Amino acid sequence: MPASGSAAVHRHSPGALDRETLEYLLVGREKLVESLLEELDQASRSRTPRFFLLTGPHGAGKSHLMSLLYHRVCDELSGRIIPVRLAEEEYSIFRASDFFLRVLDEMGIGGSEIIALNEDPLIRDAAVDTLAASAGGRQIAIFCDNMHELFNQMGKSEIRALRSIFQRADAFSVVASAPSIFPGISDHDEPFYNFFRVFYLRELESAEAKELIRRLARFDGNTAFIENFRDYEPGIEGLLHLVGGSPRLAVQLYETVSGAGVDDMEAVMFGMVDEHTPYYREVFGRLPGQRRIIFDAVLSADTPLTPKDIAERARLNLATVIAQLRRLEADGYVVSRPMKKRTSYEVRDRFFWLWRAMRRPAGRDRMVAFVEFLKAWHERSAVFGELPGIMEGEPLQEPSAPYIGKAQEQPGDTDQVARFMRRSLDLAREEVLEGNETNGLRLIRVAYTHADCLDPGTVQRITAAFLKGIIGEGQVSAITSAVREIIASGSAGLQEFLKPVTDAVEIVEANDTRLYYTKLQPEERAVVAGIVRAITKSDELLPGL
Repeated sequence: MPASGSAAVHRHSPGALDRETLEYLLVGREKLVESLLEELDQASRSRTPRFFLLTGPHGAGKSHLMSLLYHRVCDELSGRIIPVRLAEEEYSIFRASDFFLRVLDEMGIGGSEIIALNEDPLIRDAAVDTLAASAGGRQIAIFCDNMHELFNQMGKSEIRALRSIFQRADAFSVVASAPSIFPGISDHDEPFYNFFRVFYLRELESAEAKELIRRLARFDGNTAFIENFRDYEPGIEGLLHLVGGSPRLAVQLYETVSGAGVDDMEAVMFGMVDEHTPYYREVFGRLPGQRRIIFDAVLSADTPLTPKDIAERARLNLATVIAQLRRLEADGYVVSRPMKKRTSYEVRDRFFWLWRAMRRPAGRDRMVAFVEFLKAWHERSAVFGELPGIMEGEPLQEPSAPYIGKAQEQPGDTDQVARFMRRSLDLAREEVLEGNETNGLRLIRVAYTHADCLDPGTVQRITAAFLKGIIGEGQVSAITSAVREIIASGSAGLQEFLKPVTDAVEIVEANDTRLYYTKLQPEERAVVAGIVRAITKSDELLPGL
């Protein structure tokens, strides 16, 4: 493990970290790094250049991966490759000659005599010849972040000149990055069309993101966070399901939770979302008019949309919508979900969708409820341990009629209400699963009599524990009846809280996996699929992700 440092450096400036730290904080990308390193090694041996483009949304780990790959080349392949790392933002490259002069500068080779040639074609060719001669038979691997920005700065004739040099000279390989496929490499009439081999950086799985968070805490020397990780874990898992597995979001989540905990989920989400506002506004700014309207229609929807749905919302011709959707998908903004006679579209970057949803009151309320569900659903500790007077494993006595009547009249203190609620629901579960639905539903009604006396988090945890016990038995009718009775109790927020369970039951009852794509967003899909699997004890009704 490297010496302790700051997680903030990793999030904002991964290029400033040393190789040991970059390797320690790399999770889920190890095989890709090894593959790219091997390809560059082969390129140097065969004199066949490689041109790689790493794509992925803001925070996907592109800079981290490129920084580590740069260090690996320096340490392991310097006999055959000269690695050159350009700045993350290059504001002075407008011509192909500027590009190669910057490479000369990074290699410590003076360019004053070349610049004195005055004529740009001569300067460009002299810079390329000087680089090839200085390399001494080694290949030059140029690491270039934000390639799309360079292309935006350069005219088409200069981009064509750049490609021409890469094609005729075998001295250069390029490892570049961009947040998505951009017109400069995706349009058929562009010089770099079909030139780069593209690697899309997938999201981290939940387990990988949690491992990264633990490593960040160790890197920070944050022993308190590590010791309390199991307490934070349900909230962290809930937020990861919602925001996705972007490494940068995992770092941000660690920083937020270590500073403020996960009790106020809405505040945590708002903090994370607001920090990405400038970036997402920039993304919108890159899209031309019609494409922006169509993308926003997809982004603003609660469920995936068909082209016909989008055409109606955007008030555009269907043929235009279909053509623009193909372009948006090719550029990495949306993904399509073909389903027999219909195809629906959704945003590729789920955090982008969350950012848009959190700017609408209805979307914000829905997301807060979903995260609260996830936090309760992933709760590790038994509810028994939270209720004084009840020990885990202690047999529960059936509440007597007088006790029930008294409880319905006098709520007592919150601990007593929570104990009574838990006891009643345990007995209700037994009755419902044994086929005594009338008794079971009566006990559910009794259990929620004074639920409003408890804080919502306690009610949610008790409710989640109760339903997990029924879901684990796979009796769909029992689950349906129990959920309906809980919602009918009128306890604040429970209908929205239980939406993932009702969605799962609907999929099981309909025996239709298309509902994953017609009713749910990606962050909901994985959670609902987990509940479906728990009910059916099989993978037959899981989405084809």
